[in-house]
Amino acid sequence: MKSIRAVCCVAALAVAASSALAQSWPSKPIRLIVPFTPGGSQDVIGRLFAQKAGDALGQQIVVENKAGAGGQIATQEVARSAPDGYTLLLSTGAQMAIEPSLRPNVGYAPLKDFVHVIHLADAPLVLLAVPALPVSNARELIAYSKANPGKINTASTGNGTYTHLTLELFKNATGADLTHIAYKGAAPAFTDMLGGQVQTMFTTTASAQPYTSTNRLKALAVTSKKRSPLLPATATFAEQGVPQLDVSVWIGIAAPAGTPPAVVERLSAGFNKALASPEVKEKLAALGTDPVGGTSEAFTQFVRGDTERWSKIIAAAGVKPE
Repeated sequence: MKSIRAVCCVAALAVAASSALAQSWPSKPIRLIVPFTPGGSQDVIGRLFAQKAGDALGQQIVVENKAGAGGQIATQEVARSAPDGYTLLLSTGAQMAIEPSLRPNVGYAPLKDFVHVIHLADAPLVLLAVPALPVSNARELIAYSKANPGKINTASTGNGTYTHLTLELFKNATGADLTHIAYKGAAPAFTDMLGGQVQTMFTTTASAQPYTSTNRLKALAVTSKKRSPLLPATATFAEQGVPQLDVSVWIGIAAPAGTPPAVVERLSAGFNKALASPEVKEKLAALGTDPVGGTSEAFTQFVRGDTERWSKIIAAAGVKPE
């Protein structure tokens, strides 16, 4: 009985300590580590949320850009930081779901070393094709590729990236005969696609829109659950019978494992309040990104499922890191 009472007392003290910390937190500026260089869409989103969530929490959130090693440097730093709510990571599926499956020694474990605070937004992808390819949607591409094996080259922004793995997921789900051609980034991939060296490519809807709006490239399908406002005439993969292609480049907030639950709740509330801002919604829409929000528990389950999915695709396709 005494041991049970002791355990209960320890648990009660822990809850009390967490509540006391949450009441005084935040008492100083919060660092938001962004694993990308300044100026990109993820950086823009990070800064937007830093400002609005900081206003909601009554404390400044300072953005620190720490790019390098595919986001591993920033992610490792946050994993090693004190779990006090003052160091956060702008997390993405690349760091949390893909890199650990590609690189066993990545230096952190997504579900062990982090608490996943909130799912901020999703950027869906679109499958593009050159105008000369005689297909108008994903169904026709699947049939055409099977009838013309080895004739369709599909660009990606690099081996093991979202654009590559989404291609592998598409091939796995449909049997489409598409040859992967890896590029070092989006710019050379688009250059060769416009030149006709490659015929198809996955990219974000925001990146695609300047090319589709001028008819230099055509959109075959989008990976979101519903049609994209940037490409309203383009059907989703689910509408075309490929529900497995529910893919997005997601963005969230993570904190070091062990961050007190009461602090996580306050962080989640602050970022959810920021998501409700008309200014945030407007800017996300302009970036081709959908707001999400919700609880830490829901986001953790999402990260777990995303990690399992990409791990299976990486193993099935035999994808190796460059």
